[in-house]
Amino acid sequence: MPDLLADYPQTDAAYHELLDARGGIRPHWRRLFEQLQRSSPAQLQQRQDLLTRQIQENGVTYNVYADPEGADRPWELDLLPNIIPAEEWQRIAAGVAQRAGLLNSVLADLYGPQQLIADGLLPAELVFGHDNFLWPCQGIQPPGGTFLHLYAVDLARAPDGRWWVTADRTQAPSGAGYALENRQIVSRVFPELYRDLHVQYLAGFFRTLQDTLARQAPLQGDETPLVVLLTPGRFNESYFEHLYLARQLGYPLVEGSDLTVRDATVYLKTLVGLRRVHAILRRLDDDFCDPLELRTDSALGVPGLLEAVRQGRVLVANALGSGVLESPGLPGFLPAIADKMLGEELLLPSIASWWCGEPPVLEEALSKLDELLVRPSFPSQSFAPVFGRDLDETQRAELAERLRARPYAYVAQALAQLSQAPIWQAGTGRAETGRAEAGRVQPRAIGMRVFAVASAEGYRVLPGGLTRVAAEADAEVVSMQRGGASKDTWVLGEGRGAAPPLQS
Repeated sequence: MPDLLADYPQTDAAYHELLDARGGIRPHWRRLFEQLQRSSPAQLQQRQDLLTRQIQENGVTYNVYADPEGADRPWELDLLPNIIPAEEWQRIAAGVAQRAGLLNSVLADLYGPQQLIADGLLPAELVFGHDNFLWPCQGIQPPGGTFLHLYAVDLARAPDGRWWVTADRTQAPSGAGYALENRQIVSRVFPELYRDLHVQYLAGFFRTLQDTLARQAPLQGDETPLVVLLTPGRFNESYFEHLYLARQLGYPLVEGSDLTVRDATVYLKTLVGLRRVHAILRRLDDDFCDPLELRTDSALGVPGLLEAVRQGRVLVANALGSGVLESPGLPGFLPAIADKMLGEELLLPSIASWWCGEPPVLEEALSKLDELLVRPSFPSQSFAPVFGRDLDETQRAELAERLRARPYAYVAQALAQLSQAPIWQAGTGRAETGRAEAGRVQPRAIGMRVFAVASAEGYRVLPGGLTRVAAEADAEVVSMQRGGASKDTWVLGEGRGAAPPLQS
């Protein structure tokens, strides 16, 4: 086979997952690269075709909103996994677990004594102005003090190789099911390589989720806990994942109309009558969950659900109101909060961001607007994120005027330079010559979503994650809604063989 890297561009502006600064293959990639070199383009294309066929046979989809062809769009999965050595992963996992525990404590404070606001560590406007800070949830104590049962964090690797947090997902984090499905498919496409690299498997993470929900569910007597997965329905972007997780975890998949509340107790409607529900793993946004006390126009929620939570009759994961932590203005305050609450520095720092509600911060942001990404502080704003560098002088002046008029409504964020990872680009036919072009390895920008689940011993981190891949070679934003693809994430270690079934 021709040299795979003969047409592989490498720039100094980004970190390359496959190559070191001298252009050599990084040690943890060598085994995979050697196998690729021993394969012909036709053989690699056969593996890609097998992968694509499994996606079609399994019905793996991801819906793209506002796209006439986006409904039930096949899931995009690259042939080549993203590989991370065990030692590096240990540092990532420690940082993710620390951050999950810290954010859980922040939620306990915000819906409890609100000491962080009283001490000036969090601005009241940033919290109380957020749509997902739910006043009706004030004072509610979830079982075991766990607000975040499932947490996800988006990571990007800087040019110097360090990982930075770009976003926290605390409301109803998505992607863990897709990560598991990616693993099931890619491990079959590269079975020998998967075995020889001792890739850590994923099943233990999902068993921990099962154990946590069963352990914390409020039971009476010798009841067996009934846990359901609440979905907004088939038009949701990740509806396949809801189906897939429900099947893997052994939970009934329900919509709001399948549940009812009687005497502050949640029941599942069945053909043989009502069955009490003890825990709800929700994929429904905070304010849609209860039309009685939250969003009154919601046709997706369960009337009376919040009262059942308030009386401790049902566990909802994640806790209602946890979406307030997804504000892009919050990360700038986390270092001081970590020092106050943990007495520690953050192991995984956030990418630099500034909430413009503070006058000195606003002036600094305005002075270098062309270097920043401007985002809304609250999800209710009809304002798409804007790259200052893409604006002309007139547009930049108009944006500056908007920031001065309502500074609390905006966050300025440093631009993230994403790392590059290899993808397999399938061959194409050339109409003008009638000749086929062989497939090749090419770099694409990637980001990684990592997941943590609450356990009796703290937070347990999924040994892998959902690596997301930019759609185009020059794209700087990774988004599944913009046509991006995904990768399986292999963490090297002592795990052997394919993951056993979750039910075993």
